[in-house]
Amino acid sequence: MKKIIALLLLSAIVLCTACSSDGNNSVNSSQSNSSVTESSPDSSVSSENNNLSTDELCNVVLNSIEFPATSKIEIAEMLEMIMDFSKYGIEEYTVYQQAMSVHLCEVIVIRTSDVKATTEALKQRKDVLINQLAFYPEQQESAKNTVVGSKNDICYLITHKDAKTAEKALLQKI
Repeated sequence: MKKIIALLLLSAIVLCTACSSDGNNSVNSSQSNSSVTESSPDSSVSSENNNLSTDELCNVVLNSIEFPATSKIEIAEMLEMIMDFSKYGIEEYTVYQQAMSVHLCEVIVIRTSDVKATTEALKQRKDVLINQLAFYPEQQESAKNTVVGSKNDICYLITHKDAKTAEKALLQKI
């Protein structure tokens, strides 16, 4: 229960921070996605073998279907509540969540050297979404339709009522 309260409090802080920003946030081409910044691995640079960055791959997902307003999560305390990004050989990651807690949408894209362990961690996150964070019927539908998968060195979690469509778009770009 304490984690849920903390998550709601942090979500409110992110929303207030996004609403009071000076307009220099990154913008998704189909909708505004507030960017809250602190520190995480550099997710804006493509890797040496010309693969898309995790940030670019998240944008593919966010542009593939209609998502509610989302925020890029980079605040350490919020990321810790999602999963431990210091494990599993994670080289790069990007996380987006809904800006308001009415919706339950989440996109996590990770580049890792340990695909199996990272996929298992994302499956645990899916379980938390379904069993602890989905309260309303729309949230329960999104949580139930969450997809977790991997391709090459990329692992992902997409929480949305139409996550399968977004997954198809992502897999075409990996």
